[in-house]
Amino acid sequence: MTTKQHIDPRTPIGKATLRYRGLPTRHLLSMLGMGVEDPERPFYSRDELIAMLVDRDLDNQLRRAFAKQS
Repeated sequence: MTTKQHIDPRTPIGKATLRYRGLPTRHLLSMLGMGVEDPERPFYSRDELIAMLVDRDLDNQLRRAFAKQS
C-alpha cells in the first residue's frame, strides 16, 4: 500500500521542492555537480535528486542563520 505524499508550499521544504520540480533532470544533475553523460554516476530518481538539492538548500540556510547569531 502506498501513501500519497503532499507538498506543502507554505513550508521552506515545500517551496524548495516545487521550485526544483519544474526543472529538467539535466539541470538538477548539473546543480549537484554530477555529469549528465558520466557513465560512473550512480542512478538517482528525480525525487532523490530533488531531495538532495532541498537538503543542500536547507543546510545552507541553517549555516547562514547560525553565522548571523555569532
